[in-house]
Amino acid sequence: MYNETIAGLLAKIESAIYLLVALFLVIMALMSFFIVGKDMAQFMFEPFSMNTLVHGLQDLLVTLIIAELIQTVIVYIESHQLDLKLILGAGLTAMIRRVLVFGVEKIPWEEMAITAVLIVALVVAIYYIGDKKIRIERSSQK
Repeated sequence: MYNETIAGLLAKIESAIYLLVALFLVIMALMSFFIVGKDMAQFMFEPFSMNTLVHGLQDLLVTLIIAELIQTVIVYIESHQLDLKLILGAGLTAMIRRVLVFGVEKIPWEEMAITAVLIVALVVAIYYIGDKKIRIERSSQK
């Protein structure tokens, strides 16, 4: 009985933490939308440049990464399962964002090669994992 009470309390604390994480991610997504809007305003009021376009696209990809993280938290809260495809998708989006930086900044070739290997590894992992999910189960000891 005592162990079940403690386990129940810890489960509620865990849910509250995930709820706070989701709330902070939503706030971050709204802030990133504001930044993307500011980037789009630069297209209208400043001469077009490739750097402005890449910067706007990078900010938009950050918003997508945050949205994917929110979706991961929602799936976990609803089903207590981690959707590996969502997590790997967020990683792939981050790597694609990194590739866009290569066009703006001078990056050593080693870093480009590592990024390319990571992108291939993520794509292969997404392909092989498919729709598998990791189920988090709580066991009660008696």
